[in-house]
Amino acid sequence: MLPRILANKRWQYLLLLAATGILQSFCLIWLIGWARDIAEGGVEQQHVLSWGIGIVAILFLAAGRYVERFYAELLAQRYIFVLRQTVFEKSQCLPTKDFRVADKGGTMLRLTGDMTAIRNWIVQGMAPLIVIGLWFSLSVIALAQLHYLLVAALILPVLIALVGNYLLGRFLFTQSEQLRRRRGEMIRNVTEKLRQLPLIRAYNQSAKESRRFARQSERLMTSQIRRARISALMRGVNEAVLLFAMLALISTGLYLQQKGVLSGEYMAVLMTAALYLLGQLRRLTRLYEFWTLKKVAEKKLRQFLSRDTHAEGRRSRLKGTFKLELQQIASEGRLLPQSYLISADSRIQLRGLSGSGKSTLLSVIAGLTRVSGGRILLCDKPYKSYRTRLISQQISLVSSDLPLLRGSLKKNLLYGARSFTDDDLNKVRDLCHLNSSHILPDDLKARIEEGGANLSACLNYRIMLARALLRKPALLLLDEDVAHQSSVVQEVIGDVARVYPGAMILCADFQGVDKICPQRWFLNSADEQADSVENKNVIPMEHYAKGK
Repeated sequence: MLPRILANKRWQYLLLLAATGILQSFCLIWLIGWARDIAEGGVEQQHVLSWGIGIVAILFLAAGRYVERFYAELLAQRYIFVLRQTVFEKSQCLPTKDFRVADKGGTMLRLTGDMTAIRNWIVQGMAPLIVIGLWFSLSVIALAQLHYLLVAALILPVLIALVGNYLLGRFLFTQSEQLRRRRGEMIRNVTEKLRQLPLIRAYNQSAKESRRFARQSERLMTSQIRRARISALMRGVNEAVLLFAMLALISTGLYLQQKGVLSGEYMAVLMTAALYLLGQLRRLTRLYEFWTLKKVAEKKLRQFLSRDTHAEGRRSRLKGTFKLELQQIASEGRLLPQSYLISADSRIQLRGLSGSGKSTLLSVIAGLTRVSGGRILLCDKPYKSYRTRLISQQISLVSSDLPLLRGSLKKNLLYGARSFTDDDLNKVRDLCHLNSSHILPDDLKARIEEGGANLSACLNYRIMLARALLRKPALLLLDEDVAHQSSVVQEVIGDVARVYPGAMILCADFQGVDKICPQRWFLNSADEQADSVENKNVIPMEHYAKGK
């Protein structure tokens, strides 16, 4: 559900725009009446006060344009701010199965292209429509006081314009949808390829990717040209209708003058007003185009916002000692059913052949991967009954899938840190060997590129580990990483295991890991059998349930 444009007191801006339109209309009527008086009596018969009021009315008309544009922009930006926050917060509340939806460039398109389309409608469509619509209504009333034929001469072309815009608008909507789809395809492709530039260069695929980009660019260009053709046709029709309206109004006025209904002075005033009104109505020639683009943007935003949201539980705190039970947990095609018990001080080594689902299992425990079967109990209560915030506080995962962010070392270390002091920070840095001025000459101000691209694998891993420790979790999950081959990282993991008070699951296989994690958890793939000897220190859930 999209937020309403006029909610949260934004309707006040609408009232201001309406008041501006009414004030400008009265100023214009007074100027027309003053011009009539000048035409009838001459300039020399006008009082100085009349000239002063006329100048003030002209200034009001000019100031009205400023008020219209500025407050229309203010209304648009206030609304876009709320809408942007809504889209971003929705992307963070997506269920685990839809995580990749927000990472394919579509969210960027929603936050830029769609927001721009809605902004253009408010500033260049809705606001001028309110102001000029009031002008037009009062003009029709004024013309009706002169003669009904003048009203007919003005209203008939407007009705023709409405019908023409409606018929062309259906094609414009279709082409606008296709154009947005083409733009989304290009953004997704470019976003992916920019992340994988090393892969493209390593496999010498620059020419292939250039050809693919050229094809997408050509399709995008074709869609833009097709939409431009319809848009240009619509503008041409509207311009022709406006010119026809002016011609009809002037011709009708001349006819009424010949019949003696209108005087020459009134005819001069009528022609002046018609020319001025024509210039204002020209601002509305793209009205239907802006409205169509806005409808396309709203349709896509509604589709995104209507996606299922991650179901939040109600429990916000744990009762009793930390304990995690896995009952036949499985992920289709990635992880066979697993049943284990993890106590508050467990030290478990997670082992298994490639493809057995070690990383998937850790991601499932961290709540980042959807399970296709079984359930997880945290302190004897289902995972789903807890708030996501509580689970993330209790469990921290160190994995290459959760990389470092672009910014300073301090920003990365304190990302998600809970109730920490400077002493906590210094202890964790000492524990993870992050206090060396030789490695980090700028200390906490050291700059880190996205994903830690400017760091060694060893240093990258130690920073991620320190970040997880500062969250003070009850369960620390250490996924498989190439940095485990480093003696420094092995030493750090050993030190962490000795002083860390919570449970730990380590997915690694290096010399001395048996002393760090006496319990072993061996995963078997679909074509392998579990080694019963490896599981001797882990309590299978089916035995635990029977009290054995």
